[in-house]
Amino acid sequence: MLRNRTSEWHDRVALAVLGTAAAVLSVWNLNTAPAYRDDEGTYTAQVFSVYEGTLAPYTYGYEDPPLGWMQLGALAWLPNVLGLGDGTYIGATRYAIAPFFVATALLVYLVARRLGVRVPFAALAVAFFVLSPLSLVFGRQVYLDNVGMPWLLLGFWMALSPRTALWHHIGAGVFFAVAVLSNETLVLFGPALVVALLNRPAWANRVFSVVGFVVVGGIAIIFYPLMALLRGELLTGPGHVSLQDALVYQFVTRSGSGSLWEAGSDRAELVNGWLYYDQFFIAAGLTAGLLCLLQRGTVWIPVAVASFVAPVAIGAGYLPPMFIIGVLPFLALAIGVGFDTLWSWWKAYTPTLGTKERAWTNGYAVACAVLGVVVVSSLQWFGPGRAQLTQEANAEWATALAWVQDNVPEDDTILVPYVMWQDLSSHGREDPWTVVPTEKADLDPEFLSEHPEGAAAIDWVVVGPNTDETIESLGLTIAGQALDNSETVQTIGSWSVHRVQRE
Repeated sequence: MLRNRTSEWHDRVALAVLGTAAAVLSVWNLNTAPAYRDDEGTYTAQVFSVYEGTLAPYTYGYEDPPLGWMQLGALAWLPNVLGLGDGTYIGATRYAIAPFFVATALLVYLVARRLGVRVPFAALAVAFFVLSPLSLVFGRQVYLDNVGMPWLLLGFWMALSPRTALWHHIGAGVFFAVAVLSNETLVLFGPALVVALLNRPAWANRVFSVVGFVVVGGIAIIFYPLMALLRGELLTGPGHVSLQDALVYQFVTRSGSGSLWEAGSDRAELVNGWLYYDQFFIAAGLTAGLLCLLQRGTVWIPVAVASFVAPVAIGAGYLPPMFIIGVLPFLALAIGVGFDTLWSWWKAYTPTLGTKERAWTNGYAVACAVLGVVVVSSLQWFGPGRAQLTQEANAEWATALAWVQDNVPEDDTILVPYVMWQDLSSHGREDPWTVVPTEKADLDPEFLSEHPEGAAAIDWVVVGPNTDETIESLGLTIAGQALDNSETVQTIGSWSVHRVQRE
């Protein structure tokens, strides 16, 4: 009894310390690094559309399941009201991501403890997760992957419950469904969750647990296509978007990222970018995953990692930069399990030594492990990690935003990157067709209904770091014509404002 109480006290202290550290890291230098991205701007617009009950600008394609927007919409209003995020909508939405970052970190610890990992190594797994530059970059940005991760880990935590209670396994199915309805790509980790549920000694109600997990989780996930069906948007048809069109676009017609093994492909460049931020964490997690194969209770971890690696290594379709978010907690768990396994092997060896020798060897082993982790991680983390906590990456964006707000007449029609859309459209510009996202002018047929003149209706074009690439890759003729017929009025670093010339 005393031992259990001591263990619970250790867990509470560890959770308090780790939670505090994760909370500080989640908001430190949050609005100045990393740089705001167009995807974040799109998601921010969706979030405040949910909160305000208005139509989002992304109306020309079927979007992600709505549960992620609902969760962020329920949170983002508070930092916005409090003036967090430097008074910007996209900055305030980053603060709404912070609770999910902290929850993910704490659940890494809780899942590790469910696996029997010792407190120090469970805490080490969390440290790897929160300190990795990959987490400091992608884990703090406005991505739905970050919203879904705590729910996914909750599913694993419930599935690994030592009580093997039916409601725990049904709960695992529900939490998995919530994760998928927050971000559909997390469905890739479904096989790992099933392995975690089944790969354990048999229990009396095993069949009912599996059926409950599958049925309840499946019913919850079906909510998304059912919603599309009830709205008449499940299948392709005239005059409306459809889930069918969205799936065809994602898996068939969307331009891919090329092969990982093709030098210079988008996929290879993206993976190189991930490795730049933290090759140590990725390599250590993949290596430790092999040790997880040696224990029945942790086999599901390499299954989860493989669920991420497979589409990256053998796929050729579109690979989004934030895809790495899904595997980070599992790499951290693999490292925690790996260290715990090595320590168990070491402890099995030391009983053959005397008391004094055992104390010296244990101390030496711990010192070597700590020194190795500190040296290698500091070499990898110091540059990219320090940059995320100290650099100013959004000054040009903020200056460009302020210039447009102060100098572009509110009645003029302006094309802007998504990363700036919410903050401009909410600044006294009530007509949704005067502030138009760059892509929308070409991809939304409604634009020509509102502006029959096409490119001639556009008065201004704001160009960000990725605007030219977006226009070229998507073949945006209206946006391209407006930009070609414009002159530069103001340049702020990688941002510029162009006035369209009338013929």
